[in-house]
Amino acid sequence: MGMQCHFRGVEFPSYVDELRDIVTTVEPRLRLIPEMRQHVSRFTDGADMDEVYPKLFLGDCDAATNEAYLLRNGITHILNAADNTSGPARVKTGAEFYKNPSIIYQGLDLLDMPFINISVHFEKASEFIDEALASGGCILIHCRQGRSRSATIVAAFLMLRRNMTAARALTLLRESREIRPNNGFLQHLADLDLKLFRAKFEKLQEEMSSSSDSDSEFDLESDSESDSSC
Repeated sequence: MGMQCHFRGVEFPSYVDELRDIVTTVEPRLRLIPEMRQHVSRFTDGADMDEVYPKLFLGDCDAATNEAYLLRNGITHILNAADNTSGPARVKTGAEFYKNPSIIYQGLDLLDMPFINISVHFEKASEFIDEALASGGCILIHCRQGRSRSATIVAAFLMLRRNMTAARALTLLRESREIRPNNGFLQHLADLDLKLFRAKFEKLQEEMSSSSDSDSEFDLESDSESDSSC
């Protein structure tokens, strides 16, 4: 991963090619899946989820459909990024699937295809995740394999609510789990990165302008006081 450039603490956004490099070159520091002493493949051994941020787990359909496993690991909220009403790779759960009333559910109608506009879900999903963590809960965000749709949603949350750039968010996730958002989703993260950068830069410009105006007013007052004392 290349060096992140910044100006007065505002990091410049990444191009989509840089994000693609991160999700193909950063080596995950894989930990054992909760409750498993050893495993051969994280995608064939059954329930599979990783804590990628405090109290925030990224996982697959087997974890999402094993309610006893979720409860043993303290999961209180579920965000299903594969709650599509049609198409492939759907995870058929829903609020009615979970019998324990302590589990709060939200689903996203979302296909794992490059032409899908996943960005329309960023704000709503980020709000749900933020509320879950703020309440002291523990949340699982999942899709079919926990690699593309759900990983993109978590990256957007980290950008929107935890002030991370796309590069930092994807690096953090990749270090904890073998994520691989499709190229279309990476482009949406790059677009969000640019949008957030522009907003931060405009705010910085306003602050610098306001500070400059205040300094000018101070200088004028000082000159006036000097004149009156002569």
